[in-house]
Amino acid sequence: MASFLHVRRPTTYSKLEQSIPKPPEACPAFGGLPQWEKLPLDRKLPANACPVHPPAFRRGKLSEHLWAKPHDLREFDLSDPLGHDVSYGYMPLHDKHLREHFEVDAFKDEIVEQELVDDRDDVVCSLLEFNRFRSYLWKLHRNRIKKEFQKLDRTWWQQHRNHVAALHIQRHYDFEGKHERIRCHGRALREAKKQKALQSIAKYNRQLQQFWEAKGKDRRIALYDGFLRALQVKHNNALLRASRKSYCLRLRRKLREKDQYRTKRMAILKKRTLESKRIMTKERHKMLFISAQQAEEEREHQLEIFLHENQRNVERRMLKSLAQQEQFERQLTQRKARNLASRYNKRSKSAMINAMLKAWNAIRVRQPHLSHGLSQASVRHAVDFAYNIHETISPTISSTQIIDTAKQYIHDLTTMPSEQLPLDRQTVRYTGKALLEIMDQIKAQTVDANCLFIGQIAVNMRERILAEQRQQRMSVLCGPWSVKWRRSSMQSPTGSHRVSIGEVEIVDEYQTEQETFKRTRNRPPTPVTSATSLVEHFVGSSADDSIVDLTESSEELVIPSTIAARTERLISAEDHPLVHLTQRQKRFLETNLLKYRAIVQRNVETRTRAAIDVLRLEIDRQRARRPKRGRECLAKETARCILMFPKQDEKYAELLLEAMNTLFWEVCDEIEARDCTIRGV
Repeated sequence: MASFLHVRRPTTYSKLEQSIPKPPEACPAFGGLPQWEKLPLDRKLPANACPVHPPAFRRGKLSEHLWAKPHDLREFDLSDPLGHDVSYGYMPLHDKHLREHFEVDAFKDEIVEQELVDDRDDVVCSLLEFNRFRSYLWKLHRNRIKKEFQKLDRTWWQQHRNHVAALHIQRHYDFEGKHERIRCHGRALREAKKQKALQSIAKYNRQLQQFWEAKGKDRRIALYDGFLRALQVKHNNALLRASRKSYCLRLRRKLREKDQYRTKRMAILKKRTLESKRIMTKERHKMLFISAQQAEEEREHQLEIFLHENQRNVERRMLKSLAQQEQFERQLTQRKARNLASRYNKRSKSAMINAMLKAWNAIRVRQPHLSHGLSQASVRHAVDFAYNIHETISPTISSTQIIDTAKQYIHDLTTMPSEQLPLDRQTVRYTGKALLEIMDQIKAQTVDANCLFIGQIAVNMRERILAEQRQQRMSVLCGPWSVKWRRSSMQSPTGSHRVSIGEVEIVDEYQTEQETFKRTRNRPPTPVTSATSLVEHFVGSSADDSIVDLTESSEELVIPSTIAARTERLISAEDHPLVHLTQRQKRFLETNLLKYRAIVQRNVETRTRAAIDVLRLEIDRQRARRPKRGRECLAKETARCILMFPKQDEKYAELLLEAMNTLFWEVCDEIEARDCTIRGV
């Protein structure tokens, strides 16, 4: 009986609400409680403990809009302007514009691992967020009920109007007669209105005729006034002509008086001109006499200068002949050095491969752990790689350096990480940024060093010029008794010319055996070798192994222990931007950047120093080509080649050469700009 008392009488609204189904998203699909389905949409789901089957709340698919409305409910909703009921916040996991970004496998695995998305691509949410979503679904359900209720209301009103019209027809049975009387009354009103309009038109025509009569009268009056004004203008013009005629007569009289005065003045000026000509003739004869005396004195002075200049020319020719003799001696020395070096030009690939195999066999006997995983094909590939690199950078390099580069490349194959460096956007951007910083540092150091070098040259040239001027004052005469001649005769008393074959270091370098690995520290580093092994020796290896490797490969790039330790700290830092790389990959990348800086800096300094004209203190850039690409594009392509090491050897060599050329031009421009600034000051 109590249950029947609680039963309420169904209303139109309750019937309509039951006829519209609830959205299926209002309850969780998996892990929900049975009583949750009976809760109305305006009630929140309680936070009940479900230890056996915990519910998983999901509001929609990944990259699908959460607040999308159906087509029948897309209209302005002004019921909640402040967003208290539902807050339409931005949710990145439901943004449809990020669909391509979420389809990346690595990112999708990451968000699945963080339990933001399940295996069905449904976005996981909390109970609070799900209750907010239920309030949004309740709002849509309420709007749909409201639309159905409005439709029923419009139907009822239409039926009500039809019923009222039927009752009206039943009550007023004489409706046609009444309607005829109304039509007659309207016809009479229209006829009265028409008569009134005709009277207004007749009145307007009378007023228009009166207007045209008044306008004609005003026109006749205006014509008469114009005739009177024309007569007055004619009278005024006659008076003006009379006044102008009298003014012209007075002006002619004044002009005749001025002409008479000018005639008298011309006669006086003619007399004065004749007198001045006579005086000028007398003065001209006087000046000719003085100029003749001055010309005689000038000829005597020029003769003295000519004799003195001849004496100086003779002495200058003697000094020039001595300078040419010294230049010929230097050229002969360089020619002999080139002839000596011609025996050690590049060998063929087969000869270099044989020499490399012989040297590598000797190293493999001493260090068996280095030969693990390497074959003769790897050695041949290393020689081919080094040959292409050196042929691109410098066509005249010796075969010894090619063999050294191949040995270092083989050593890098043993220490190279097993996995290839990734070519993702973050790694390429980091490498390109590091290359740009290296270029800026090389440019600043090279500019400062060359400016200091040019300043020292200028100081030395100034001191030498002052010394020569002092010597010229001491010895004015030329010939066998002059100071220059006496100094040269003291150096070579027999008169014979001694020729040197070059510096001792050059001779020792070219006389080294080609089949062995040359141990010279003055040779610039090669482009394909990495410093990974050296950093590992300084930081992680034992003392005995590091000593053996460094002594057996002394031609590799030598990195100070401080730089190696700093590189290792940078690699092991927690805030390193390349967190997705291993320690071995980071070390390989950082040490290759150090190698790139050593290569480019040494070559740029050498080219800049060679382009400086010591005599004129200028920079000669005739042989260098102007770079075609910018520094950013060059750094991006070089970064990709470094990450793909040891692939794309030819492209890497071309990019090295282009980077050297670009930095060479920038350094030369900076030096010239500083020189112009100093000269302007």
